[in-house]
Amino acid sequence: MTTIFDRAVTTVLALGLFAIPACSSHPVPNAKVASSEAAIRAAEEADAKSVPRAALHLKLAEDQLATAKELMKDEENERAEYVLTRAQADAELAIALSHTAESREEAGKALEEVKAVQSGEAPSRNPD
Repeated sequence: MTTIFDRAVTTVLALGLFAIPACSSHPVPNAKVASSEAAIRAAEEADAKSVPRAALHLKLAEDQLATAKELMKDEENERAEYVLTRAQADAELAIALSHTAESREEAGKALEEVKAVQSGEAPSRNPD
């Protein structure tokens, strides 16, 4: 015959077993750190620092990477993973903005050449 005390102990133990997984720590997001760092390097190689809007997003990505590393030191890995996702997104946006600026510059040069040909002037070609 089980007593109320036995049932209470059994209930507490059962609830404790369910609570353990909820308290377990989130794994360290090392892969996210690597992909965020790679995206930041790619943005730097895309010369994002020379385009004001791209430079802003590159700076945000760098700051977020640093914040995520601090969160990881404090074992707040789940939050760090979210911050790393945002860092990677900002770095990728910096790359896109940099490429867009480069494309606009090339399009402007092409338009100038078209206008020069239409007006009868010889286009000035730069041997790149």
